[in-house]
Amino acid sequence: MPQLMVTLLVILLPAALACGVIYLCQKRAFERTEYFTATRKPYRAVRRDVGLWGEYHTYRKLNKLPGQKKFLFNCYVPKDGGAFTEVDLIMLHTSGVYVFESKNYGGWIFGNEADQQWTQSFHSGRKERFYNPLMQNNSYIKQLQRFLPGLTRGAFQSVIVFSERCELRKVTLTSQQHLVVKRDRLPRAIAPYLRRQLLSPADIDQIYQRLFPQTQLTEQQKQAHVRRVADIVENRICPYCGSALVVRTAKQTGNQFLGCSKYPACKYTANG
Repeated sequence: MPQLMVTLLVILLPAALACGVIYLCQKRAFERTEYFTATRKPYRAVRRDVGLWGEYHTYRKLNKLPGQKKFLFNCYVPKDGGAFTEVDLIMLHTSGVYVFESKNYGGWIFGNEADQQWTQSFHSGRKERFYNPLMQNNSYIKQLQRFLPGLTRGAFQSVIVFSERCELRKVTLTSQQHLVVKRDRLPRAIAPYLRRQLLSPADIDQIYQRLFPQTQLTEQQKQAHVRRVADIVENRICPYCGSALVVRTAKQTGNQFLGCSKYPACKYTANG
């Protein structure tokens, strides 16, 4: 064996072994978490998926917070017509029901609570528009309220979590119903909300038992949900009656949304 190859092996083998040990330790730590127990998603798959990796790290930040709490992952909340709203992460805490929406974006983020579209701006000058995540979370909370009729809107807290790779340059909030924060600052930002006493331990257990079955959908049900969402977004097909969806404008707010062309016979609506 050439001397150069021997030298490279002497240098690289310990580093490779160290990386392997670190990986195994991280994998074992991951498999001891509530996140893995609930989702059963393999560590390798989570590491390779930007969205799942961000979701997992959000959970890790939240799990260190004080107080009694329970988590629900990938919760499919029923809607009318057999459809679902998928909520990635819910935290039940004595201070309320926290609904999280993760955005693993880079660049600069600009947005106003009343705007339907927010902007992601890059150093190259390129800009991308995306649907207002506050409105997105509002729709999730609306469905959760219908599914949990004993809870008022004040029991819910909307939290939009952006990745550490972005900068929140100008995000304007006009109400106290939302929190927009980067993931590394999440524990400090959410701490003041934890002082509230809105739910008892019995309330938390009851809500958890109500929602947990909605995290256990079959793979066929999940795939049907994915196809339904694709039809709405790409083909603008009403999931209730199969008619075309058309763009409408709300009279009070001026916000645009998708509505069934058969209205008022069919009252299905979706975010535009």
